[in-house]
Amino acid sequence: MTKIADNRILRITRWLVYLIMGLVAAVGILLAVMSVVLPFHWTEAMAELAKSYPKLDPATLLPHLLSIFALGIMVLGMLWTIMRKLLAIVASVELGDPFVRANAVRLKAIGWLMVGLQIVGVPLALAASEAADLFGESDTGLDISLNGILSILLVFILAGIFERGAEMREELEGTV
Repeated sequence: MTKIADNRILRITRWLVYLIMGLVAAVGILLAVMSVVLPFHWTEAMAELAKSYPKLDPATLLPHLLSIFALGIMVLGMLWTIMRKLLAIVASVELGDPFVRANAVRLKAIGWLMVGLQIVGVPLALAASEAADLFGESDTGLDISLNGILSILLVFILAGIFERGAEMREELEGTV
């Protein structure tokens, strides 16, 4: 692959990461605002919902919604952190210096954040399922993502490769 194509791919990657970060920030702000505003307008919101769902219990719904908002904000925070670390890795690749210990550390952190996403996904799916049940909707509930698990393993393997690359580079510099 040519250097021009590499640069194009890195630029596209950087802009996609910025786009994802913008979406994450927008949704995070929306969830934060909703979690603050909703309790103050709860009575009016429940009056509207009662028209469509007369058997809905508002006292049971609010804790589920607030837990969904809180867990959603946690997920978004982890995604934001992953994107920031990915931007730092892309920057090091653009500089022509990717095999440094800092990138190995970043990749390990990304791997652990991805584990965290899988873990936080469990109570988030349960809360969403409970809220859906209150509306009489059938929610699929918990999904274990084989792709997510494989991605986590891949990130940890890449972290090991970057760490070994940094060690080899340090050894080479030490012999010269």
